[in-house]
Amino acid sequence: MDREKRKVAVIGALNVDIAGRADGTLIRGDSTMGQVRFALGGVGWNVARNCALLGAETAFFSVLGRDEQESAIRAESERYCVDISGCRWTDGPNNRYLYICDEHGDVAAAVNDMQLCRRIDASYAGACLAALNGCDAVMVDANLPRATLAWLGERLTPPLVADGVSVAKCARLLPILPRLRILKANLLEAETLTGQTGPEACIRALRQMGVEQVVVSMGPDGVVCGEGDEIFVRRSVHTDVVDATGAGDSVTAALTVGVAAGMRFAECVALGVTAAGITVAHAGSVTTELAVLRPYG
Repeated sequence: MDREKRKVAVIGALNVDIAGRADGTLIRGDSTMGQVRFALGGVGWNVARNCALLGAETAFFSVLGRDEQESAIRAESERYCVDISGCRWTDGPNNRYLYICDEHGDVAAAVNDMQLCRRIDASYAGACLAALNGCDAVMVDANLPRATLAWLGERLTPPLVADGVSVAKCARLLPILPRLRILKANLLEAETLTGQTGPEACIRALRQMGVEQVVVSMGPDGVVCGEGDEIFVRRSVHTDVVDATGAGDSVTAALTVGVAAGMRFAECVALGVTAAGITVAHAGSVTTELAVLRPYG
């Protein structure tokens, strides 16, 4: 593994999270005692902050709104040492993500309003291309428009990591599957992309579709991974779950940082599973405790 600090870029979504966690069993059609909090999130922003916590020199690219959250975004970028100088600012509100977790910390329902992602178009991507190609790894998320992902897939030169984000959005990644070093998707996303059932069948199909390495997250059961003809399982780290919402994003970040650092695939996966174990043991989508895992010396 290359111990020199490396550069990673993340191009994807930032949104305002409005999160509720129930103290007891959720009852449909009724209110439940619990806690409500506001925070900055989004797959891309979560991954970028995690990459920086893991020690990578990290740049984030997105279209952001000049609303009441602008000062919070700028403050977080400084706190986490994430470069946002490549972001484009526009008048209007930022994306919003509303979700409710059950008493176990698992997401029970969610609604996303991600209209700003439509503005991450080929014109914006073109303005960022030189900076993206100057990095050691680039991560993209499926909040980006399909046309933008296809445009980037034809022009990006660093190793490319992608996150499926959701069943509704993962198909946007189809044009760039042959360009991916690593695809991280949950089981439902993998089944949607391939039409197969079960993680092993999905991994074989995704390999045939051109993805070099595949990580299928299985929630508390860990991940199933594939590279070449090999398929292997990495179990979750046992911990008391406080908030599971950021687990997948921490895995994606670790995979991205691992690729940039020249780690072997199995090492990247191990780093990702450990990162997820730390993340779910803390409230919120990102925890600064992740910094203990820095793979750079």
